[in-house]
Amino acid sequence: MRILSFFLLGLVFSCSSGKVKDSTSTQVQGVNKESFKKEKTLNSGEFKDFFHKKEKSLNPALQDETLDRYTAEELAKMSDSADPLIEIALRCSKKDFNNAFAAANKVFNRYQKIPAYWNLIANCHLNQGSGRKALLFYNKAIEVSPGYVPALNNIGVYYSRIGEDQKALLAFEKANRQSPFSKTPRYNLARLYLIYDLVESALPLFKGLLNESLNDLDLINAVGSCYFLMSDYQSAFYHFNRIPATFLSNAEFGLNFALTLKKLGKVPEAQKLYSNIDEPKNRDLKEYYTSIGNQLGVNK
Repeated sequence: MRILSFFLLGLVFSCSSGKVKDSTSTQVQGVNKESFKKEKTLNSGEFKDFFHKKEKSLNPALQDETLDRYTAEELAKMSDSADPLIEIALRCSKKDFNNAFAAANKVFNRYQKIPAYWNLIANCHLNQGSGRKALLFYNKAIEVSPGYVPALNNIGVYYSRIGEDQKALLAFEKANRQSPFSKTPRYNLARLYLIYDLVESALPLFKGLLNESLNDLDLINAVGSCYFLMSDYQSAFYHFNRIPATFLSNAEFGLNFALTLKKLGKVPEAQKLYSNIDEPKNRDLKEYYTSIGNQLGVNK
């Protein structure tokens, strides 16, 4: 069975750019702007487009650009934020769409010139399953701020979700060219390269991200798995061995490590590690889990 790279998360939304930096109506969910009380409209220069996070995260690499990398517990700690855009993002992440759109309606006058506002609304529509509507709002964000990286990245996410990976690749590459220091487009590019076995293209991107966030568990695992796929088992072992033992019972962390140990001739260690891995529920990952168990001669 071909080695599968199950360590990868899904494509990651950009909620913000990480730096300070009309194809659709000015209505949100059918509510006209005349319905709102007048308040000062912010200009882009008055708005800092990134998240502030005080708590430590297990996956900190992209945490200032997206909410996708936070655990449910970490999101709960942010739920009392006074920032209305974070409120919108949090409600969307919890699939509380009606209240998310209501919150967006409430602050329309203040944030209508802020591309992050339109980007968040688009994310809500995409998570709700309204991809075409999401695309309109991503384009609105770009209209408000040409070259707005989070919207460019998220257009790539949209195209990837509908199976148009060539268009997704172009969007991620454009976002990366627009802002080479933005982390989310680099992550999504690396993931897409790896899907098509372009490991040599994916590895430098993952390594660059890891160098910026040395303790991010998913990136440690991603780099280790890239080395594994390149048959550089010593380098793979070095990275997998950095993952705390408490996480190795997770199949996405433990399986490639177990197989790496086998490739290095450490069969008893590989068998012991495999025996402690919880059987995954995902069908494809379960098939991979069974295959590795057969290779190691371990029956559970």
